[in-house]
Amino acid sequence: MNRWRILIVALVILALLSMVLSALFFDIAWWRQSLASIGAERAPHKAWRLALLQDVGVRANFASLFANLVTMYLFGVLILYLAPDRVRHMSQESSTGWQRVFKFFAVGVLVIVLMGAVSILSLLTVQTMPLPIILGVVFLLSALGGMVTLAYQLGKTMLARAEWSGRSPLLSLALGTLILFALTNVPYLGGFFLIIVLLTGAGMSIATRFGSGKPWNLLPLMEDVQV
Repeated sequence: MNRWRILIVALVILALLSMVLSALFFDIAWWRQSLASIGAERAPHKAWRLALLQDVGVRANFASLFANLVTMYLFGVLILYLAPDRVRHMSQESSTGWQRVFKFFAVGVLVIVLMGAVSILSLLTVQTMPLPIILGVVFLLSALGGMVTLAYQLGKTMLARAEWSGRSPLLSLALGTLILFALTNVPYLGGFFLIIVLLTGAGMSIATRFGSGKPWNLLPLMEDVQV
């Protein structure tokens, strides 16, 4: 079997396992109940399973994780259908190498710095006070769109290496979304990964002019001036 196929299967299993552990990690009540149950007359493995089934917090964590994962995937499906050409262009831009992806991250950081400066200055006058909210919404939409492209490109690349490139783009999106979602839910480190993914996604969207492939310049306006 192609080693990339083995790697994909292993990553999917690890991603699912990571989500399970993250759902259990922050539920202190479940751990207390489980550890206390070990000393009971029931077998330890039965006590842990019983505590797992009875704990409302654990069930809520699993439901929340599943809902978030499905929501992210459905949002990605919507983006693929609404703007396939733009997603394709951004995907091609990100497939040129890690240097390009790092450049997108740097652009995302620069955008955050500029947005912070503009937001601080906008608070000085009443007319510009809504600007931070508007800029925040634009940044979030750009980051989510770029994150969908990153997930799609990640899944597409891995499936191509495994010689499963003929599969549906939705499968590529599903694989990439699962891996990225699992990374962003790792206890303590998940927030750090989420910031990196969002900044990179925002930088990708903005650097590629939201996937249009057109450069950021004033040439159309300059042509009007010259005429």
